[in-house]
Amino acid sequence: EVASAKAKEATDLKEECENDLAEAIPALEAALAALDTLKPADITIVKSMKNPPGGVKLVMAAVCVMKDAKPDRINDPANPGSKIVDYWGPSKKLLGDMSFLNSLKIYDKDNIPVHIMKKIRQEFVPNPEFDPNKVKNASSAAEGLCKWVLALEIYDRVAKVVAPKKEALREAEILVNKLMETLDEKRAELAAVEAKLTALKESLREKKEKSTDCDSALIPLL
Repeated sequence: EVASAKAKEATDLKEECENDLAEAIPALEAALAALDTLKPADITIVKSMKNPPGGVKLVMAAVCVMKDAKPDRINDPANPGSKIVDYWGPSKKLLGDMSFLNSLKIYDKDNIPVHIMKKIRQEFVPNPEFDPNKVKNASSAAEGLCKWVLALEIYDRVAKVVAPKKEALREAEILVNKLMETLDEKRAELAAVEAKLTALKESLREKKEKSTDCDSALIPLL
């Protein structure tokens, strides 16, 4: 009964994890599909932009954050003497890397640093301009990259919920395996006892038959 209860608990946990991930996996697959549609030429177009649209700069800033690329500090054109952070310089460096797109496809989605996702959620996700449908007018590459960032945000959020459940599932499965091993041992012990009992019963039956035969043989002599 204990083994059955624990096995059901493990099954329920597994289903719960799968249901939680059902939200994230489609978005992640869609984002990877979006990356697959991008061609090196699309990236080159963005890289060569002298004065990129705001949507393109916004998306590339988010990509820089995801890659943990630090921004430049440049003079603020609206406030002489002050400095502002600017991601376009680091963006062009990323875009110039021949392995840029592949690095996004193999991005370690299960271990995104907390400070990165905190910045994405605070500065980009709530921004109404950070929208694939809006930035696609400026660049198809920006559209795909925007989808990628948003999908990873969803995946990370769900993964953080699923992680402790996965650990509980792992522990439950270990316990179930141990209980099943113990149960198998007890069953084997019971089978051995039953075999001995059967052998004893058979031996007793044989002795009784011999005793009956002896009694039958003695009756004519009396």
